[in-house]
Amino acid sequence: MKTSDHFAAAELARLCVAKGVRHAVISPGSRNAPLVIAFNAQPGINCMQVIDERSAAFFALGMAQQLHAPVALICTSGSAVLNYGPAVAEAFYQRIPLLVVTADRPEEWVDQGEGQAIRQQGVLALHTKRSVHLPRDPQDDLAQWHCGRLINEAIDATLLPVPGPVHVNVPFAEPLYGTTIQGQSGRMSDLIAPVMTESFILPEHARWLIAQLSACKKVMILAGQGLWSDGLKKQLVHIASLPQVTVMTEATSNLDDPAFITTIDRTIRGVGDGNENDLEPDLLITFGGAIVSKRIKGLLRKWKPAQHWNVDLGQRHYDTFQSLTHDIAVSPEIFFAQLSASVIGAESIYGEAWRMIDERVARTHTELIASAPFCDLAVFDTLLNDIPSGSDVHLANSTPARYAQLFAREQGHRWYSNRGTSGIDGCTSTAIGAAFATQRPTTLITGDTAFLYDSNAFWNEHLSPYLRIIVIDNGGGNIFRFIEGPDKDPELLKWFEAPHGRDPLALSRSFDLPCYEAKDMASLKSGIEQLYRDHEKPAVLVVRTNAEVSPKVLREYFKNLKA
Repeated sequence: MKTSDHFAAAELARLCVAKGVRHAVISPGSRNAPLVIAFNAQPGINCMQVIDERSAAFFALGMAQQLHAPVALICTSGSAVLNYGPAVAEAFYQRIPLLVVTADRPEEWVDQGEGQAIRQQGVLALHTKRSVHLPRDPQDDLAQWHCGRLINEAIDATLLPVPGPVHVNVPFAEPLYGTTIQGQSGRMSDLIAPVMTESFILPEHARWLIAQLSACKKVMILAGQGLWSDGLKKQLVHIASLPQVTVMTEATSNLDDPAFITTIDRTIRGVGDGNENDLEPDLLITFGGAIVSKRIKGLLRKWKPAQHWNVDLGQRHYDTFQSLTHDIAVSPEIFFAQLSASVIGAESIYGEAWRMIDERVARTHTELIASAPFCDLAVFDTLLNDIPSGSDVHLANSTPARYAQLFAREQGHRWYSNRGTSGIDGCTSTAIGAAFATQRPTTLITGDTAFLYDSNAFWNEHLSPYLRIIVIDNGGGNIFRFIEGPDKDPELLKWFEAPHGRDPLALSRSFDLPCYEAKDMASLKSGIEQLYRDHEKPAVLVVRTNAEVSPKVLREYFKNLKA
């Protein structure tokens, strides 16, 4: 079998396949020719071309997010590498396995006026689990052994002990396009196979944790972003039945159950001076990734629970609420499996107190939604009810991820959002990559600014016909009309809201995508119906809302919930 005559490129492609990497997203260039030749010739790996490196990186991130396996990401040297930065940072904080492979010029040419020769070694190091620089031309047996060992380590590090991005920088000297028969350019590197292990809580520590949970009168469990097992959900349902416990989840926690408080942002509006002491936890247990709700963060930072346990296999030491007392380095599944069955109920009304608040606020929410005019709040109520059951739903930053927290979720969706860094830059590309990987019905709900910002997402031959995109077009970054500060100064507001004067509908049509438009509730209903018909390409629904009405309605909504 033919491959590149550059040893590092040939071995990298071969070992990727041997270790289970099945997809490579490649952006065109010249210096990465040895990598293109090696990966394209290697049986067992699907090579896809995505031209824009920033979009390509988010596309690969969306794939890896769904496959729970590393996806290789390959580009040429120079500024192409820097375009990977936003997606690599997102993968780092979301713990998504990416194998970032960047071609480089010989290091002797760095800072010498050579084109596309920048300081690439370690350029992504702050947001990668590991950064590896392969030898340029390993000729002897020792150098080739070293190269193979580095490749083994890099691929394994994308998954162990917790997933994340790894950067492999590969310098190549010309000529770049030569080929050879695999194995003839040097030794075949040994495959170093990782052995999976699982940590658990030592018995004496588990007994102490169980005793604490059983004795404490007010326990709050807060779930962050993640996709969790059915077993974990059952354990949480059991522990939520204890009178001293309340379990709170968000859309991106993917833990929806009547036993939990699933609409944090609206429920905590029921917290006031008269009941705050009853609702403040003595023990906070957290697990998972980012928390969307700014309100719960502010409330817990004010309350500062006496104990805060963070459960995280990778020991992130997340002290989001400035009260961390115990770092528990096991997976949430192991933690709750070891503890939940042994914890006994305490004499407490804590769980019931939160349920009463939740039910009262839910009734007010229903009344407010029924009387709301056509605005973002009313649109989200309709969308979240009408998206086909069992869909994957991607929420772009920033308003979609927040609005979704206000509504109960009973349709069996899986929820995703780029909340690692919470940027708008690759929301569409991520959803496109995810839909391609799963071939499941997938809906992206996005704003006009995020949609336009990532317009190169559609410069891609790998668009799934199962993807639907709903753009809430309010003419700019509407969240800044709601955030305290910019909304009070018309001269200042334009710098934040950034009206763009561009039409998401026209952009969609330029890529020959099926497009629909909604301007009121009747056209929204018909638009949703048309959107979810069978299409050969992704379809887009642009919903026009008023930039001034929506933030006013949302302010009044929260004011009335509080009242």
